[in-house]
Amino acid sequence: MQITEKSLIEAAQQGSVGAFEQLISQVDRNMLSLAAGLVSCPYEAEDIYQEAMLKAFKALPGFRMESQFGTWLYRILVNTAISYRRKLKNKWVRLISSDQPEFEQSSYSDSYEINASSDNPEKEFLNQQLSQAISKALESLSDKERIAFVLCHQQEFKIGDAAQVMAVSQGAVKSYLFRAREKMRRQLQDFIR
Repeated sequence: MQITEKSLIEAAQQGSVGAFEQLISQVDRNMLSLAAGLVSCPYEAEDIYQEAMLKAFKALPGFRMESQFGTWLYRILVNTAISYRRKLKNKWVRLISSDQPEFEQSSYSDSYEINASSDNPEKEFLNQQLSQAISKALESLSDKERIAFVLCHQQEFKIGDAAQVMAVSQGAVKSYLFRAREKMRRQLQDFIR
């Protein structure tokens, strides 16, 4: 007998960690990938994913099954990532404005690595340059633009699904995507031939 998503949700709402784990096991790789796309450092993605899943488990008793469970989870993940980015941005502003001598530039934006063959140093160097340019271009996007871009281009969400996750209209998602593509195109014009 196959256990339905609804019965798993009901069991998880009653506190079953096993049922919750079964529910998220179907989307955990995609959610971790989404988290990685929304932050600048891959190691931060795991923290955001775990924090979002903890929030989801705690909020699960309030889930009314009016939307798809996956959409609800993605929304929590996106909101957690936005909150994380804002906290990080505020921390950087405080550090920079405090004029502390120990403040040094970190490797915060050196995150998106493209696999390169170490047999070809030139190709490896170009891939590293492209990786850094992509990270910088993604950082230039607003939170909404970045979320729309990652959902639709990296996660291959349809516009309607992205709109549900972002809790905005489809037109708003299209607008965010248009602006994100334009900014990315300008930032990466040296790599586009």
